[in-house]
Amino acid sequence: MADLILNSYGDVSRKEDVVLNAIEILTAKETQIFNMLGKTTAIDTIHSYLVDTLDTAASAAVSESADYSLRACATPSRNTNIVQLVAKAFAVTDVQNAIEHYHGQKEVARQTQKALMDWGNSAEFDLVRSTLVSGVSGTIMKMSGIIEATSKSTNHTSHTSGTAWSASILDGMMKGNYDNSNGDVATNLFMGSYLRKVTDDFTQKSNVVVNGGGMTTIVKTVSTYTTAFGTLNIHTHRYINVSGTDATGRVLAIRPDKLKVAMLINPYIDMNIGRVGPYEKRAVVGAFTLETRNKDSNWYADGFNIG
Repeated sequence: MADLILNSYGDVSRKEDVVLNAIEILTAKETQIFNMLGKTTAIDTIHSYLVDTLDTAASAAVSESADYSLRACATPSRNTNIVQLVAKAFAVTDVQNAIEHYHGQKEVARQTQKALMDWGNSAEFDLVRSTLVSGVSGTIMKMSGIIEATSKSTNHTSHTSGTAWSASILDGMMKGNYDNSNGDVATNLFMGSYLRKVTDDFTQKSNVVVNGGGMTTIVKTVSTYTTAFGTLNIHTHRYINVSGTDATGRVLAIRPDKLKVAMLINPYIDMNIGRVGPYEKRAVVGAFTLETRNKDSNWYADGFNIG
């Protein structure tokens, strides 16, 4: 008798179940640093900006009857970076655009939204990780990203591979940051998920004594870390450690007011791409570079164990 009862399985006439016409975007968006930094304007593909320094602090006492002692004056020094063009291009056929979809949008509009998100991810990736490429001889121009552009012998530390990330290392990095930067220390610390979990384990938390009911949330993480040399806001970031690319753990500490994103072309949707067939081409395009106003206000360390 069971075989004579009509079951739902195998019925090809059923309407497919797509809940609320939703399509989930599985790739995460990661644009913390790009959005965090202030914006300036670039006017050429080679972007220059000026930095200057004060005298090293020392006694300036003089005799009441002596002539002034002249000090050596210095003019600003010029720093440069390469403007990088970032583009996400795509094409959608007229037939695909005419078809009705569960998401309820024209496909070219949905793909444009995705390209905007992809552009933001790519911009963030290169802002952090890009290494300088001049663009001569037909090569693609690439800017010097934060890790490379801020690195110098006094603020870039490569530990022995497999070194355990610890509070004492973080404290030592902040002390060096203070000593080398005239007090303008980093304020934001970025790391991958593994080192963030380790950080949650080693940071000292204030004890909470519960007398009775009312405590409904267990907090096992911290958002700031305070040392004698400054307070760091702690962030988890997907592009500091990239699986399959970075063999060891990396941490990046920045002071956002000492870094700027210089825009040559603000991001826009280019729809003026000639048609050569029954499809519509679009691209999300923008061009920018990084200004590093003070390298010493930032620091970077790698070589840490990531399991």
